[in-house]
Amino acid sequence: MPRVLLKVHHPSLSPVGVDEVVANNVIGNNVGNFAFSYAAERALSAPENEVTAVATGSLFATPEVVNREYDHVVMPLANHFRASNIKALERQAKAMEQFTIPVTVLGVGGQASLDGEVPADEREAVEQATRRFVRAVLERGPSIGVRGEFTKSYLVDLGFDADRVDVIGCPSLYLHGGTVPLHLPDAIDPQGPLAINVSPYVTAMGPILVENLRRYPGMTYFGQDIRTLKLLVEGKALPGDDPQLPLRPDHPAFAAGRTVFPLSMPVWMSELGRRQLSLGTRIHGNIVSLLAGTPAIVLAHDSRTLELARYHQIPHRQISELAPADLAVRDLV
Repeated sequence: MPRVLLKVHHPSLSPVGVDEVVANNVIGNNVGNFAFSYAAERALSAPENEVTAVATGSLFATPEVVNREYDHVVMPLANHFRASNIKALERQAKAMEQFTIPVTVLGVGGQASLDGEVPADEREAVEQATRRFVRAVLERGPSIGVRGEFTKSYLVDLGFDADRVDVIGCPSLYLHGGTVPLHLPDAIDPQGPLAINVSPYVTAMGPILVENLRRYPGMTYFGQDIRTLKLLVEGKALPGDDPQLPLRPDHPAFAAGRTVFPLSMPVWMSELGRRQLSLGTRIHGNIVSLLAGTPAIVLAHDSRTLELARYHQIPHRQISELAPADLAVRDLV
């Protein structure tokens, strides 16, 4: 029986309470991480496999233990190739260089602006860490699975063979196999339930959020990041002073009954399954909506969201191209 070590922030099939999330950040800053780890864990959990789904930091510090106790390492990832993640890339590459077992990476991506630009002062360090990480993966497997054409082009430009870089999208969208159970409403009821998700650092989402909360009484804000959860639990404001973004407890998004923060995939899917439509900048928030059967519109604000929306043919608009009149649901659908 193959012994598979699956890298996750928290075993997605195990319940987790809000106190533990706040104390230990087991969502890895964003509950969107649960989407692809949940799908990967379910896909691998066949009777013939012995799957250990854990946070791998301590195990990767002892590669000899990994070599002895497992037969394969699987790493479902997201926007891994970025400046804020260089230490993790280096740490994981160092561990993999000592592995004697196969490694499979699923859905890894780069991070850049919508125009594909990375800040000049970050580019060299990110490229160096990315080369080391990808080289270690390809020395232990036939290919690496990336989330879109942007990331594939990035790795090819770094010198890797195009035939060993497979565009596979995000593992989360294979939860139901090759399809999603989509139910299209005949029309959007302005009084009915709707969902919006926001990256609270994307300034352009401020007026979109405020306008849709004002216009649609059934609009619910779905929070995803650890700072928003701490705001809900402890009342701690997020960094920034934009009054239109959900940064403070007195924002209209946090009015009674208007915010949901899911801590498991079944709850997340159940809540979004009750909505007519989901929209916003959070790629996994909208993917989970599709998995729940609810249509979604991605408001792409960077390369990572845009390449996934394009690859999986998810309805999307580039947020930089939206006109002031295109703020409400009825203008976007």
